[in-house]
Amino acid sequence: MTRSDAIALINAKLASLDDERLRAIADAVASMDEQASNPSRELTARELALLEQSKDDFRNGRTYSIAEARAESDAFIASLRQKYPSAP
Repeated sequence: MTRSDAIALINAKLASLDDERLRAIADAVASMDEQASNPSRELTARELALLEQSKDDFRNGRTYSIAEARAESDAFIASLRQKYPSAP
């Protein structure tokens, strides 16, 4: 469906909608426009705290090398496989 087709379809259906559905569509379009102009959301207090914690970890050298991170991940996955042997 082309842009023109979509607009024509929407326009053709609008006149037959009751007021409630028309308002719902208007609200949805307004919400889409708002999301497009501000795609990010406010971070939660927990997310902000975790960001600060990670910055502190980097500042103080509390990081893993790629090899260390891989070893940690592999160990964790192995523990899950032992705990749930029949999982795919």
